[in-house]
Amino acid sequence: MAWIQILDREHVSVKLDNQDDTALIEINDGGISPNYVTIRLREHEVDELIEALQRVKQSIR
Repeated sequence: MAWIQILDREHVSVKLDNQDDTALIEINDGGISPNYVTIRLREHEVDELIEALQRVKQSIR
């Protein structure tokens, strides 16, 4: 795997795995010994997530 860091925030990171063309979204709870959840998304799933997040953004304005 060759991961390319796209976003790195305190509790969220987004990486591109350019060997298998997937996005990795990693979320942690920020504790002393943080628990992590990693989500691997293919291209069509990234598109669906973007659309869902855009709907959320429009709703909270």
